[in-house]
Amino acid sequence: MSSAKSRSDLSAAFATLRRRFEASLPERSAKMLVLMEQPSHSNLADLVAEAHKLAGACGTFGQSVLGSHARQIEQLAIEIDSKDADERLQALPSLRQVVLEFDIAVNAAVQASGELETEQAVMLHQPDTVWLLLPSATLAEELTRQLQAFGHKVECFTDFTSCLKRLQITAPAVLFSAINIDSCGSLFEQTLLLKQLKQHSSRLLVLSDRDEFALRIQAAQQRADAFFVSPLDVPNMISTISELLEHGTRQSGRVFIVDDDKLLAQHYALVLNSAGIETHIMANTRQIIAELVVFQPDLLLMDMYMPEYSGAELAGVIRQYPSLKRLPIVFLSSEINKALQLSAMAYGADDFLTKPIDDAQLVQAVKTRLKRSLQLKNLIEKDSLTALIKHSAIKEAAELEFERSQRYDKPFSVVMLDIDHFKAINDNYGHATGDMVITALATLLRKRIRKTDKAGRYGGEEFMLVLPNCPRQQAVTLTEHILDAFRQLNFTADAKHFSCTFSAGVISSEEHEFNNAEQMIEAADKALYQAKRAGRNQVC
Repeated sequence: MSSAKSRSDLSAAFATLRRRFEASLPERSAKMLVLMEQPSHSNLADLVAEAHKLAGACGTFGQSVLGSHARQIEQLAIEIDSKDADERLQALPSLRQVVLEFDIAVNAAVQASGELETEQAVMLHQPDTVWLLLPSATLAEELTRQLQAFGHKVECFTDFTSCLKRLQITAPAVLFSAINIDSCGSLFEQTLLLKQLKQHSSRLLVLSDRDEFALRIQAAQQRADAFFVSPLDVPNMISTISELLEHGTRQSGRVFIVDDDKLLAQHYALVLNSAGIETHIMANTRQIIAELVVFQPDLLLMDMYMPEYSGAELAGVIRQYPSLKRLPIVFLSSEINKALQLSAMAYGADDFLTKPIDDAQLVQAVKTRLKRSLQLKNLIEKDSLTALIKHSAIKEAAELEFERSQRYDKPFSVVMLDIDHFKAINDNYGHATGDMVITALATLLRKRIRKTDKAGRYGGEEFMLVLPNCPRQQAVTLTEHILDAFRQLNFTADAKHFSCTFSAGVISSEEHEFNNAEQMIEAADKALYQAKRAGRNQVC
């Protein structure tokens, strides 16, 4: 094992221990509050012991202020325990106040630590597991069937108490909960349950029978990822869950770094890599456009002052290319003059961060901007039903890949897919069921393709895949595996069960001379209709 990997593993292990320690603090603080309810000699001794352990541990795990506070509790408790009964009784209120202040400080410190987290969230939950907390057994059964069809593990609960008990053992990747449960009150009143979900990094989706601003505010305060209103849009809910589960296993985004100080650029890259963000450091200023096209970043982090060209000049060049107009550009510079900052941003930058910036703040700032950038990108590019990129975006992806394939002489493939007899599905079972079938295929495509591949909804029930560095036979094999998985899905509508198939056409850049991506898409579309004419349910 290399020394770099050893350091990385050690850092990850330490971060895991620190997170576990911070997660235990609220419970240990609450224990001290309980001991103060009946301050006998025995309870005071236990309080001293617990405060002593915390005083040492807090400093070790980077919580020196809490450590000093715990030391104060320890010393005050020892002093009070040595007094006679009357003096002890008079002094106890001051000890209670100090313990209460410690509890408040713990909650504030844990929250602050979570907001400035620089490592990837620890996966304490079971991946691909969805919990349903719903009062309606009928809705829970329907959602369970559909989620299981996509390979998700599902557990159902009908009250907050049983869900909280289960959280003591394990946790879900996603909890989908009704806001109001009969006779159990509101989800937002379940402080301990919500706190444990956050500690386990579980995602929260809520279902309300009323669309009220006050309820949406409460959901936002609990960092809910989505707010659904009855009657539930089932395909949208399933698509949202699938996206959350997929993003949970991926890196947080791609950042392209431009800085003439190579050591500083490498430091930024290491810091961002440790937070799960993929990075690329620009090697040659004159090749910036080619490198951006190859790397396809979600954000560009650039110094403003460099010896050959300024960051503002490079931003101006980048904005000349239509495919790069939406790329967020953030200047990271020691320039503190606001007028100069605004002047530089007029060239096409979106934001400005001032050096020096510590590692935790850098990660927080970049993650916040990446999250917003990806949200906007998804709104613009992604189809609302399938969460796949739209017609124009998948065609643009094919064009970019065609350019890259030509430049580096590597094959890439285009696949066109169309669900067989889809009109009959809509006619026999309704459009809601048709949407469910479309969503199912979209989910399979997202799960089966590689990270570098692109899947898009080309229109209606037709889909397109763009597969970089993928020869024809590899593309055919992948598509056949997806078709086989799709055949095995069972759908239910009006107590009737049915399955579906699709037809597909595959074309590769290595087979023919194509002048552009549009010709490849047309060729793949012809192969698709050849598969339709040959009897459907096949790859041609």
